[in-house]
Order: sequence, then structure tokens, then C-alpha cells
Amino acid sequence: MRLLSALLLSLANPLLAKCPNNFVEVHGKVQCTFKPDYKVLVTLIYSEHQREASGEETALDIHDGSFKGEIAFSTFSSSNPFRGDICGRRPKSVLVRLIAADGAEWDRKELKIADAFRYDEQQGQYTALSDLILHGWCEPKCAETPSTPCGNPK
Repeated sequence: MRLLSALLLSLANPLLAKCPNNFVEVHGKVQCTFKPDYKVLVTLIYSEHQREASGEETALDIHDGSFKGEIAFSTFSSSNPFRGDICGRRPKSVLVRLIAADGAEWDRKELKIADAFRYDEQQGQYTALSDLILHGWCEPKCAETPSTPCGNPK
């Protein structure tokens, strides 16, 4: 009986099974005008009904009109006393937003993991297949007064 108890305790030991952290890498460019204090905010989305700010979120700096960064996430999804940790948590999509210092959102794109990323199992990393393009303030072409901006009040 003691041997059985020891065996069950060792199987239930959370130190034996730990879930790794994986990463999502995004990269892209900001077109048109933006201020130096703008950031690119990247949020991992795990379900269709998830509130935007409830997943892992990282702010990326913009350098020379480009951004690049990694967002880490835990793959832990649940624990089982007999099988240990279950490591199946994966994002379904990535929300990328261009945000001004005052919190105003200028642009957003949502990328589906299955369509827009490749997965490297050895590194545990999802990498975007191509550059993502976000738009800052683009001066519209006005027929009446071509020298002054029109339309966007921001």
C-alpha cells in the first residue's frame, strides 16, 4: 500500500511536468506619419469571445518606421493529478494595433495563427510569414485645397 501511495504521489508531483513558454514573433512597418511616442501593441487572442486586454500583451517600439518583437506565452492549459500538467494552450490569432501616447488607436490588424505564421517546434516559436503594414496619419488628397489635410481630425 505504501508503494502504491508513493507511486501516485510521484505521478502527481507538479515538479515532474512543467509546460514550456512559447513565443510569437511579429514584424512590420508603419506607413504614413506617426509621432515618436507611438507604440505597436501586440495582444495574443485565445478565443473568439476574449476581451482584448486579457491575453498576453506587449508594446513594441517603432524604429525608422519598423517594428519587431516577441511575445512570450505559457502553454499550460490544465493540470491532472495522474498525468501532470497539460501543455496545449496556443493562441488562435494575434491583434496588432498602432497606439498613440494618449491611448488613441490609429490602426489595427488581426492575424490568424494558422494562416499568417509558421511554427518552429524546436524553438517553440511562431513567426509571421510577412511584414505587417500599419497606417499612421496619411494625408488625403483634397480636390478643393491640395495643400491642406482633409478628413482625419486626429
